[in-house]
Amino acid sequence: MELISLTGPDSHRLERKLGVGSCSIGPRVPGDARPDLTVAPDDRLNWAVFDDFHTPAGSPWPRWIAYEGDDTGWVGWAARRPIEGFSWTPHTAHDLDASRADIGGLGVTVRRAPLRLVLPATGRFSAAGDLSLLTPRLAAGATCPPLGFQPDVAAAPATPYRLPDMPALAGATSLAVSVPPLRQPFDCSSLRQFAGLRSLELAGSLTGLDALAALPGLTALQLRFVPDLAGLPPLETWPGLEHLIAWNVDENVGRQLRSRLRRPDRQWRDSNVSRLRKPEWFATEYGLPFAAWPARSARAAVKAFRAAEATIAVAGTAAAVEEAVRAFVGALNRLPRMETTEREDAQVAVQLLTTATPAGDLSADAAAWFDAARDF
Repeated sequence: MELISLTGPDSHRLERKLGVGSCSIGPRVPGDARPDLTVAPDDRLNWAVFDDFHTPAGSPWPRWIAYEGDDTGWVGWAARRPIEGFSWTPHTAHDLDASRADIGGLGVTVRRAPLRLVLPATGRFSAAGDLSLLTPRLAAGATCPPLGFQPDVAAAPATPYRLPDMPALAGATSLAVSVPPLRQPFDCSSLRQFAGLRSLELAGSLTGLDALAALPGLTALQLRFVPDLAGLPPLETWPGLEHLIAWNVDENVGRQLRSRLRRPDRQWRDSNVSRLRKPEWFATEYGLPFAAWPARSARAAVKAFRAAEATIAVAGTAAAVEEAVRAFVGALNRLPRMETTEREDAQVAVQLLTTATPAGDLSADAAAWFDAARDF
């Protein structure tokens, strides 16, 4: 196989193109259809090409790399050159020891073939995709790092999803699991294998919440975008719990949590229960970028978005799509003062409206329509 070297003039062009933050390498990086550098999955890379690059502050650049392919030279490279974050999507089976890699956060996505991986001795570890293909291990004497899992789940409600058994990670003390709110629910009973958890973050559709009573050492619990919290044990179940976040969750149980936070018999640290939602909200509004907006503005934005969406669905020309987008932005212009983050959310909404229309992908044109029509 050919050794790809990016040194010399090519590397300087690459530096100007990518800037000083992140780099994505591969045929397709999840969430980004246009990698900064495209290679064949079986190409070998000269990872040392990045050694001479630094951020303006002097730290190694790039700070984050997302790589899709099967060259594992990044492991040896990262053993001598620290990197803040590295995400890897392999195409073929691997049995890899990354215990010496100096990576602040390593993430893997497994969907095509089995992966046996010795985790870096430091930093965080996350995994996405078909987790049944993953066999994580720890180096001798290493402690389990903070974990994050984002498993692939079925589109329609089905048998609840359970994490596969991961005996090597049984000593985990910090874990986050995220699934979509409107897909196959995550079965919390599969968390019993991590009996020593102290920090737990859950997001999405959940079931088997009563099993969290088997995690008595919890000191921090975060719940986000959970449509149904039925079965959640009372907070007294965890005598050491001092940090609670519940955001965009089931309003019935959410009210109980909020009431419990207000009682003076326990000290809470950086805790909050907010954005309590009815089940209808998840069915009609979840997925739109208005969840963090003030309630009145969010309702108006959703109404305007749905109107534009209906118009665009039958639009036969780009001009008709443009008219719908401008009407949507005009409705936002009438809202109270828009914050910077809300302006960014509005731009995301316009992209959602125009990426797949009867007239094709008009998102590039829509960016100009958005800027021309807005007064926020």
